Amino acid sequence: MTTTIRPFQPADTEHLTDLSLRAWEPVYDAWRALLGEAIYALAYPDWRRIQAATVRTTCAQHAATTLVAEVDGQVVGFASVVLGAHDADGPRSGDLELIAVDPSAHRAGVGRALTDACLDLMREAGCAYASVWTGGDDGHGPARALYEASGFTALPLVHYYREL
Repeated sequence: MTTTIRPFQPADTEHLTDLSLRAWEPVYDAWRALLGEAIYALAYPDWRRIQAATVRTTCAQHAATTLVAEVDGQVVGFASVVLGAHDADGPRSGDLELIAVDPSAHRAGVGRALTDACLDLMREAGCAYASVWTGGDDGHGPARALYEASGFTALPLVHYYREL
């Protein structure tokens, strides 16, 4: 099974949106378990609609820096990079904004191939460093393992919720 990375095409959008919802469902399930039904319903009343809109918007706004993974001609993942601007305070950065791998292709090296290709894209654009955000919950465990294996260093952050 060989993973091929190619540039995003607008015709990919709906397939990537559907794929991302399957990929991120365990994350939202983990959040529901952590937050409880009441706060989860308030914070994420329609995560599928919101996440789908995020994928569509990100792919459209960053089409030139969105990459698609295929295995045997089938789309199995994607990642979007957002390039920062050069400024007087420091070097240009690159953010791995979105990444999703279809659950059917988990543990097959697709996430690593996408991450490596995104890092190459950032280097070619002149970025001095890369960043990616993820959660500390069980649903994000595979993502954390991927980023750590790719050389990222975690900065512990905490995001609290509370019902009013």
